[in-house]
Amino acid sequence: MTEIKRVSNYEAGELVKGIDLDEIGQKTMEFCLLMSTVIWAGFIDRRLACIWGVIPPSLMSHQAYLWLYTTDVIKGHEFVLVRHSQLVIDEILEEYPSIVGHAVMGADKSIRWLKWLGAKFGTPQGTGIPFRITRHG
Repeated sequence: MTEIKRVSNYEAGELVKGIDLDEIGQKTMEFCLLMSTVIWAGFIDRRLACIWGVIPPSLMSHQAYLWLYTTDVIKGHEFVLVRHSQLVIDEILEEYPSIVGHAVMGADKSIRWLKWLGAKFGTPQGTGIPFRITRHG
């Protein structure tokens, strides 16, 4: 059984407690959870498969930064994530006309996911590739 739902920042914090992250990963996750205006969690057989959210640079901003973390539970269920993500991205684009972020060079599955969501990629910067998703491509 697959479920993707909006969760509160507190609920998200409880969900990620079982994830084994290094110190930098832990601090990054804490920042993402604290700063996100909306967070979604995906479950497969009631196990956390992914969690993602958006962080606007300010409350008046017309764009938001998209972040995603997947667990090993997602393996074999990527299409479900893509389909639900497309619906969520449409919802986000109603509030923020532009979604931005960075993909890690070599993270082919993440880059493929972003392409399915309509991301346009910029010039790589170090180990990151900036992207933008807009309502009209």
